[in-house]
Amino acid sequence: MRILWIDDEIDELGSVIAFLKSQGVDVDTAKSAIEGVEKLSRNTYNLVLLDYRMPGVNGLEALRLIKQSYPNLPVVMLTMITDEEVIKRSFVEDAYDYIVKPVQPAQILALLSKLRRTSIKKDVFLEEAEKLREEISEIPETFEGWLLKAIKIFQARIRYRAYRSKFDEILEEENVKFSEWVSRFYPEIIRDSTILMSHNLLKKMVLPYLEVAPVALFVLDNFRFDQLYEVVSEISTFYKVEQFVYMSILPSVTQFSRNALFAGKLPDEMERMMEGVLQDNQNELKMLWKLLEEERYKVKTWYTKIKSLESLSEIEPVGKRFEIYVVNFVDTILHISSSLEQLKALGEGESSVKRWARLVLEDGRFAKVIEKFLEEGYWVFITSDHGWVIGREPMRVFGEEMAKGFRYKHGRGIRVEGRKFLMVEKPKEWGLPDWGQFLFATEDGFFVWGERMDEYAEIYKNRMFHGGISLEEMVLSLIRVQP
Repeated sequence: MRILWIDDEIDELGSVIAFLKSQGVDVDTAKSAIEGVEKLSRNTYNLVLLDYRMPGVNGLEALRLIKQSYPNLPVVMLTMITDEEVIKRSFVEDAYDYIVKPVQPAQILALLSKLRRTSIKKDVFLEEAEKLREEISEIPETFEGWLLKAIKIFQARIRYRAYRSKFDEILEEENVKFSEWVSRFYPEIIRDSTILMSHNLLKKMVLPYLEVAPVALFVLDNFRFDQLYEVVSEISTFYKVEQFVYMSILPSVTQFSRNALFAGKLPDEMERMMEGVLQDNQNELKMLWKLLEEERYKVKTWYTKIKSLESLSEIEPVGKRFEIYVVNFVDTILHISSSLEQLKALGEGESSVKRWARLVLEDGRFAKVIEKFLEEGYWVFITSDHGWVIGREPMRVFGEEMAKGFRYKHGRGIRVEGRKFLMVEKPKEWGLPDWGQFLFATEDGFFVWGERMDEYAEIYKNRMFHGGISLEEMVLSLIRVQP
């Protein structure tokens, strides 16, 4: 390991440096920030020790200079115990750590040991990322192939969450290919009765169990595959749990995908059956009754929407043959989270959304709720209606009578300024009602429109959206728990 020690009093540290060298550490020195930056331009180091109190360019200014050119180089600040504000600001500037003077050799050796472990882990994770990239490249781009690709990527992102950037790159790459595949094959797959999608999930995977036992179905609105994977982890210790993977229809948004779940039909069929049904989710029970009638299941049903954390924890079996619980409040809270002070502490972006969703499950004692049904002999099924992505690339949209979705739109004369989108000119072929053109955002794109579109592009960047085409939004899981 080679370190650069930048300190205007470096001559007084000879004994410490000599000891480090005796332990096999290669130590180079500089008496000023300018000299240190100059040495960095000519040599390679594993670590920089940087004194804060130096004449001329102080340590924080030097830290900024170093990070501008060498963002991944660990820099450890050397401070006095009274420099509390400096310590805070150094972390803002991405310092690796700090040491309070006087410096002890053991502190530096401990840092180097930590760096070695981190480096080894990083190398291993990079190797795993390359193995994953090679592995998924050999999986064919079929319906089943895309489900398998998604599972492997999502599980790797969970397993290696501390070093996830490389796995995020793989997800981004595959989303480009997935969008291309959807554009070519979606009209074909939605009409293939052998594959599992929103509109045939109940018929194929849930309703048959009504013949042998009571069934409880929990639909967690806006839960991604990786979030439901954590639910599986939470309850699989105690019960026999099986997980099945399927795909959401388009648009991957509640009014379409969840209505399709309960109706057992594609959107254009639903609209013909009940005009206006796709405007909201107020007719789910009616559509479910129609589905049960068509499939010849004469069973008593119970359907309710859970709109609060308290209501979730208070759920009890009511003794019906088929009980459906739509957990709605998670989606609602996540959509308004940016305006809630108590949620801002969770941070922004993908990790905070998943953290909040997991807190909801834990605080609601969701496993205990499931246990109540299992004890009464119910088969328990848990699923979602769609996932979500973080929108990072805004696209300007112009048109007439457009729907107001950030990840999907329908209307007429639609024109887009951007590249991450798919336009559907013949909606009937896609199982969609004839409402003009349908527009879907792909990858991490999102739409802005109207007179304030440039302002909205900045306001809504890095927010959570759904309705478009991505593995995160469309690949879902169904969990089956056996009593």
